Amino acid sequence: MTRLRFQAAILVLFALYSGQKLVRSHVDPTVDDVDYMFERELKARRGSIYDSAGYPLVKSVPIWEYHLDPVALTNRVVRRKGEPPRPPSAIIKTVSSALGLDFRETLAKASNSKNRYQFLARSTDSEAHRLIADSKLVAGVAIGDKQERQYLHGTMMCHILGAINAEEEASSGLELKYDRFLSGIPGRIQGMKDANGRELYDKRKISIDPVAGADIHLTLDHNLQYETEAQLKAGIEEFGAAAGWAIIMDAKSGAVLAMASYPDFDPAAYGKTTDAQKLNRCVGYTFEPGSVMKVITVASALNEKFVRPDSLYNTKRDDPNYYRLPGDGSHVWEPYMSVADAVVHSSNIVVGKLGCDFGQERLYNYMRAFGFGSKTGIELPGEEVGILHHWKNWDKATWSRAPIGQAVTVTPIQLVSAYQAIANDGLRMKPHVIDRIVGANGDVVYQHVDEPVGRPISAETARKIREVMKPVASVKGTARRAAIKGYSVAGKTGTAQKSMGRRGYAPGLYIASFCGIVPADDPAIVVLVSLDFDTLRPFHQGGNSSAVVFRKLTTEALKYLMVPSDKPEEIFDEDLD
Repeated sequence: MTRLRFQAAILVLFALYSGQKLVRSHVDPTVDDVDYMFERELKARRGSIYDSAGYPLVKSVPIWEYHLDPVALTNRVVRRKGEPPRPPSAIIKTVSSALGLDFRETLAKASNSKNRYQFLARSTDSEAHRLIADSKLVAGVAIGDKQERQYLHGTMMCHILGAINAEEEASSGLELKYDRFLSGIPGRIQGMKDANGRELYDKRKISIDPVAGADIHLTLDHNLQYETEAQLKAGIEEFGAAAGWAIIMDAKSGAVLAMASYPDFDPAAYGKTTDAQKLNRCVGYTFEPGSVMKVITVASALNEKFVRPDSLYNTKRDDPNYYRLPGDGSHVWEPYMSVADAVVHSSNIVVGKLGCDFGQERLYNYMRAFGFGSKTGIELPGEEVGILHHWKNWDKATWSRAPIGQAVTVTPIQLVSAYQAIANDGLRMKPHVIDRIVGANGDVVYQHVDEPVGRPISAETARKIREVMKPVASVKGTARRAAIKGYSVAGKTGTAQKSMGRRGYAPGLYIASFCGIVPADDPAIVVLVSLDFDTLRPFHQGGNSSAVVFRKLTTEALKYLMVPSDKPEEIFDEDLD
C-alpha cells in the first residue's frame, strides 16, 4: 500500500509540474521550450525636405506608441535575477514615471481587465523606451514603432510639401510625387514576442538597420514663401475673394521661389482636409485667363513682324469685317488705337481684331510654343493641361475670343512660364521646384540642370513687348496700383468673367489677375497674383485688387533678393503711389 501511495504521489507531482509548464508556456514566453521567434520588416526613417537655403521644412523623428494590457500585466512574472517578482503597482510606477503619466490614473487603467490595449502615450524619449522595453522590469505594455512626420511651419508651403496620412502613406504634394526617394529602404529584425504577439525588445536576435530616405532640397525660399502667403491671404481678406494663388519665379532659370494657394490646410491633420483645401490651384486649377493673354497675342504678331507697336486699328466694335467682336464695356476710344495702346488700355476690340487678322493657325501655334495646352512638367502631382482646342476646331467667335484670353483655359504655372519666356529674352525654361535630392550617405541622387523647353519669340521681340507692357503699371494703364517705386514693371492685368462651360459666364463673378516682370529691362523675377471671387465685389478688377497685392508682395521680394533698382530717382519721389 505504501508503495502504491508513493507512486500516486509521483504521478500527482508530475501532473502538477506538467500543468504548471503548460500554463507558464502560455503566459510566460521566456521559457526555452516554446518558439516565440518572429521576423519583420523595419521601416526606414523618412527623408527630410529643406528650402533653398537648407532651412528644414519637414522631418521625421522616431516615436514609440505605448498601450497598456491589464491582462498581460497580471499574467506575466517580472523579476530580475536575485529579486522577488515585481507587483503590478511597481510596474505601473515605472511606466508612469518614464512616460510622465499620473500614477493613480494609470493604475486605474491597469485594474480594468475588460479594456485591453489602452492608449498610454506617444514618446520620443529613448531612455523611457529602454526602461519599458526591459521584460525584467515591465510587463503588459505593448510598444509600437512609429515615425512622427513633423511639418515645422504648420500650413506654410502645404500644397508643395504635401502630407502623409495616419497610416504613414504619402498622400499629396512632394510627399507623394517623390515617395520612392523619401521612404528609404526598410531593415529587418528577428527576435522574440510574448503570447500576445508583442515584441520583447531585449530579446532581439537579428537587427539590420534600415537606410533612411533621401532628403529633398527645394528652390523655394521659406522667407519669400511666408511673405507670399501672408500677402495673398491679406489681399483675399481685404478684397473679399474666396480663393487665390500667387507665384514668384526666377526670370532666368524658371525656378519657383514661392508658390501659394488658398485655401490651405494643415498637413498634420490631412484626414480632416476638404477637397477645396487640398487643391493646389497653382498647378491643378484651370481658368480663362482673360486679358493677361493679350500680351501673348501681341508678342506673337510682333515676332512675325505682322504688326509694329505703333500699328493702328480702328476701334469700332460693329465692324462688318469681323464676326462677333468682344466689347470694351463703357470705354470710349478714339477712332484709331495703336497695338501698344491696346495692351496698355486692354482693348478687347483691337486685340480681337489683331487676332483675327493674324490667323487662328499662327496664333494657335504660338500659344502652344508658349506652353499652353500642355503640362509644364513641374515636379508636383495633379498638374492640369488646360484647354486649347486645335485651331481647326475654332468657331468664328473663338477667332476673336482666344486672342483676349477667352475660350481657352490655362493653369497659373503655365501663365507664369509664358511670361518667364518674355522676361528671359524669349527663352522658356522648364519650371521646377526641386534643386537636388541627397541620399542618406550624402551622395547627390539628383541635381537639377536648367532646361530650355523652347523659344517662342526672339530676344528682340521679348524686349519689344516688355517695353510695350511698361505703361500698364502707370497712370496711363489699367494697373496704376501695381507701380513699384524704383523699379520698372512690365505687366498686364486680367479680369476674366468666370466660365460656366456651355451655360456661358457667371454674372458678376470674376478672377482678377496681374502678372508682372520686374525689373522690366533686366528681369529678375516674374510674379503672378490672382484673386478668385465667388460674389460680386467692388474691386474685382485685376488693376484694383490683384495689382495691389502684386505691388506689396513684389516690393518685399525685391528687397529680400537685393535686386538693384533700375529707377533710383523714384525712391525719393513722394508723389508716386
